[in-house]
Amino acid sequence: MPNKLVMIIRHAEKPIPGGPDLGVTEQGESDPASLTVRGWQRAGGLCRFFYAPPPPLGRPATIVASGMIKRDDSGTRSKRPSQTIAPLARRLGLEPDVTHSKGQEQLAADAIRTAQSPVLVSWQHESIPALTAALVGGTEIAPQSWPDDDFDSIWVLEADEANLWSFSQERQALLDGDGTAN
Repeated sequence: MPNKLVMIIRHAEKPIPGGPDLGVTEQGESDPASLTVRGWQRAGGLCRFFYAPPPPLGRPATIVASGMIKRDDSGTRSKRPSQTIAPLARRLGLEPDVTHSKGQEQLAADAIRTAQSPVLVSWQHESIPALTAALVGGTEIAPQSWPDDDFDSIWVLEADEANLWSFSQERQALLDGDGTAN
């Protein structure tokens, strides 16, 4: 078992402007800042997947999600990162840490480093490379972009006792069509 295990996922599926899929709340109310129905299906699948995950993954002891807009105007209006992990957090009896928002990746990385491991992180895909770089102290070990159509990947970061980080990528393979993104 690594000294620190961090698993990073992109939030689940979102509405595409002009597309047929609408965002809905967990109660089924229309909301463009929420997941689509397929996104809610993924959130449910993640609940089962991370309850007893395959190696090299681990059942989360800590869950972190990008929070909403903060007083300093950093962040996003999107509820999707926290919605993606909400069913899993309830099942595990964990309170997600939504302290930091998109744009606060260094602060989030500092919190993740001290959190109880394994840590599951749900974030916006365009900021995951910055979060990863802040966490491991550089851009050398992980990709510097996350494909726009990839809702299926899990970036796995492991730190050993010397605090040397390694990177691997896993697939969720939860929904039809998963594993087809670049």
